[in-house]
Amino acid sequence: MTTAILPKLRSIGANLTAGTSNVLYTCPNNYTAKAVLLLVSNGTGGNKTVTIQWYDSSAGASYSITNGYILSAYNFLIFDQSYLVLNSGDYISATPEAGSTMSSIFTVEEYFDPANKE
Repeated sequence: MTTAILPKLRSIGANLTAGTSNVLYTCPNNYTAKAVLLLVSNGTGGNKTVTIQWYDSSAGASYSITNGYILSAYNFLIFDQSYLVLNSGDYISATPEAGSTMSSIFTVEEYFDPANKE
């Protein structure tokens, strides 16, 4: 009989600092994470941009998920129709436009995976 390994479920909320890169989540050592939800909301009374990036630690490179995406006043951007796999040291960051008021919610399933180093 095999025992299923259940993931650790986590949601992380953050009020983002405008005009600077904010790390939303970093995959811990010995884990692989399945990102299932990313939500960014604009609480500003005007249109503002947000850039969201994934840093792949095994490649030492960042990749844009959005690059200067225009988020209209009091609106939100949500990614929940697919998932992104993060390995140890990978992270997701968001950079809201200066003068904006934005928040984020990031939800992952973390799987203990000490053999995976990528």
